[in-house]
Amino acid sequence: MVTSHQRPLTAWVTTALLAAGCAAAGAWAVPAWQEAQDLKEASVAPTIAVSPVAGGSADAGTPLDSAALSTELDGVLDSLDQGVVSAQVLDAETGQSLYARDAQASRTPASNMKLLVDYALLTTAPQTRFTTSVDLNDDATLTLVAGGDTLLVPGHSDPTAVMGHAGVETLAERTIAALTEQGMSSKTLTLNLDTTVFSGNSLNPEWAQEDIDSGFISAVTPLAFFSHYSPNEDGTAASGSRPADAPAEVQQTLVDALNRLGADAGLTFTAGEQVSTPSSGRKIAAVQSATAAQQSALMMQESDNSLAETLGRNLSVATGGDGSTQGAISAVHDALASAGLPTNYTQVDLSGLSMNNQVSNELLTAITLRAVTGDTAERLTLQGLPVAGYSGTLRLATRFNDADEVGGRGVVRAKTGTLNSVLSLTGYTATESGRLLVFSVILNDLDDTEAAKNTVDRFAATLSKQ
Repeated sequence: MVTSHQRPLTAWVTTALLAAGCAAAGAWAVPAWQEAQDLKEASVAPTIAVSPVAGGSADAGTPLDSAALSTELDGVLDSLDQGVVSAQVLDAETGQSLYARDAQASRTPASNMKLLVDYALLTTAPQTRFTTSVDLNDDATLTLVAGGDTLLVPGHSDPTAVMGHAGVETLAERTIAALTEQGMSSKTLTLNLDTTVFSGNSLNPEWAQEDIDSGFISAVTPLAFFSHYSPNEDGTAASGSRPADAPAEVQQTLVDALNRLGADAGLTFTAGEQVSTPSSGRKIAAVQSATAAQQSALMMQESDNSLAETLGRNLSVATGGDGSTQGAISAVHDALASAGLPTNYTQVDLSGLSMNNQVSNELLTAITLRAVTGDTAERLTLQGLPVAGYSGTLRLATRFNDADEVGGRGVVRAKTGTLNSVLSLTGYTATESGRLLVFSVILNDLDDTEAAKNTVDRFAATLSKQ
C-alpha cells in the first residue's frame, strides 16, 4: 500500500474546479485546497465549472471488504462510550452501502443541515446574483432596494471577491453619477429603505435565545455588511459585532457616502423611512453580488449560519416564493423531491442551529454521493466542503491532529456540525488505492463534544487509510 502523501490523485480530480483549457488532472491536487483557502480569504470568486468524476475505470481503486471495514469502524465508534451514534459509508463507484449503523434513524444534524440548502440552491439557481440598487421615486426621494446580498462591504466593489463583490462606495458613485447626468444639483434628497424582498420573522422562534445572545445568529435580513457583521471604522469586518439593524446600517453608510460624493454638486442626503411596499421607482444605480454558487461555497466553508439562512430565503425568492423561512424550507424540500432524494426529514431552519431539525445519515450520504458522481450542478456542492487540516472549519489545529487521525489530512473533504450536545461530519475521502468513499456520522446526546471530534475525525481517517 502507498503512504497517504503518495495517494493517487483520482479524488482530487473529482473535487477540482476545472478551468477551460486545463491539461493534467494531477495538477489539481494543489488547487483543490488552494481554492478553499481563497474562499476563506474571500479574495477569489472561483469558476463554477467542475471536472468529471473518474468512475467506471481501471484506476477507480480497490473495492473494500465491507465486513472487515464494519468491524474497524464499530471499534472507532464504540470507543467513544457516550451519546447516540449513527453512521453510513457508501462506495462512490457503485453506490453500495459498505457500513450502516442506524443510518435510517432521524438525528439532529447541527450544521450538516446546511448540505440541504447548499444542494438545493446549486441545483436550482447557481448563477443567480443578488442586486442592491437605488431607485429614483421622485425629484426628492430615493429608495435603497435590498435584493438579498448580505456580503456587502462599505468600500468599492471587488469583482474578484465573494465577500465584497458589491460595495456601497461603488453604489454611491453610480448614484451620484446618475443624478448629475440628469442635471440634479443643489438639492436635498431622502433615501428610503426597501427590504420587502424577504417576508416573515427575521428571528426564527426555533432558535435558543442563548445562541442569539452569543452571536451565533442574528436577525435575518436581505441587506447587510459582512454576512451580518458590522464594519470597523476602517471598513473591515468587526467579527464580534452583530448589528442591531443591518439594513439601516447599510442605509446610513450609503447616505454618508452620498453626502461626501455629492457635496461638489450641492447634493445632500438624509436617511428616510423603511417602506412597507416594494419601491415603484426607476432604478438609477446598482451593484451585484457574487453568484449564489460562490456565496454558498463560502457559507459551507465557514459554516456561516446567517449566510445559510439568507441563501435559503434567496432560493425561495428565486423559485417564486415569499422569501420567508417557511418559503425557504419549502423550496429546499421541492428541490430534493425533484432530484429523487429522500424527503422524510424534519427541517425548521436552514443553518442547523435548531435542535429540532431531524435528518438521517442516508439523506446526507445520498446528497454527498450526488455531489461526487452527479451532474455538473450537483458537483458544485464540492466547492464548499472544507479540506481536513487545510481549509474552512477543518483547518483548526484541533482537527485531524492525533496520530490515528492525521491520515485524513488533505484527503478528507467534509462538512462539520457542532452544537452543545451534537457533532456531525459528512463528506468523502479516498482510500490509499484511490477508491472514493462517501460517509456521514452523527453523534447526539453528547456530554463531551471535544472528545467526540476526535472520534469523527478518526472515523473519516480510518476510511482514508484503507
